[in-house]
Amino acid sequence: MRVVYASTTEQEQEIAELVQFFYESVFPLYFTKKDIMKFKEMGVLQTTTKTYDYFGTLKDAFHVMTSLNVILTVLEKKRMNLDNLDCAEDRLEELFFTNASLLNKYGIYFPLSFDQFSYLHNPAKDLNLFTAPANQLLI
Repeated sequence: MRVVYASTTEQEQEIAELVQFFYESVFPLYFTKKDIMKFKEMGVLQTTTKTYDYFGTLKDAFHVMTSLNVILTVLEKKRMNLDNLDCAEDRLEELFFTNASLLNKYGIYFPLSFDQFSYLHNPAKDLNLFTAPANQLLI
């Protein structure tokens, strides 16, 4: 007999927060509001109760959280060194692809490629619904 531990609600909340961070902070750097709305419609990085069945164990939930965090780190590293990337870009692309594949394996749709994050979009020109507000009060 094998004992398997179920994922916790805290892990599921953390995954939801990471997905929200992608939509509010990462995607607006590279894509237009129209593109992001299309991602929402396509279900990019969307989790449902059916998806939680794919990563219902502690180990699987940690894999999903780690994959999301690694992709965030890779994109941040790429953004910081956008002008002077060297051979390390191959390693970043490999990490990105490996973790994107893991997300897809666990039922989280992530069809974006490393190259789609090559050009920074100017979010100042695009009023974005997904960007976090500067304050909580409506004046």
